[in-house]
Amino acid sequence: MSPKRPIRPLMLALLLVSTGAQAGQTGMPSAPMASRFSEVALCVAALEREVKSDLHANPTPQEQKQWQLRLESAFAHTGQAYLDGLSGDESKTLLHAAKSKVASWAEQRLKPYAQSCHEQGQALFDQASGLQQLIVRNSAKRLLNRELAKL
Repeated sequence: MSPKRPIRPLMLALLLVSTGAQAGQTGMPSAPMASRFSEVALCVAALEREVKSDLHANPTPQEQKQWQLRLESAFAHTGQAYLDGLSGDESKTLLHAAKSKVASWAEQRLKPYAQSCHEQGQALFDQASGLQQLIVRNSAKRLLNRELAKL
């Protein structure tokens, strides 16, 4: 009899878009790994900046829902990158560089870019299983609540 191992939240998060990863690998154009992960990091940084810049102390339920959906998209992009082979150390480096780059963008550049990233992230999210979606939703909700508590 083999011992049972508990399922860890990180392992579940990495499974975020396994169905999307398998479906997307065949139709995805071949790109150098670093540039593909750099684009993912830019999307995550843009979505995060957009949400953080819009936050305020007394949001309406509609605003909270919109912010949560944006963060879910960011988590979907991150999960896909890990499934595609991005390492934890590499992700920190890429995200730090992306945040620095996105910080200098004007709103006219940020908004359409973040919208495109959001749409891509939602497509990844929609391909995930129910359990994967639940994990992403809860993670996004926790992050949003943490950010709102800082105000």
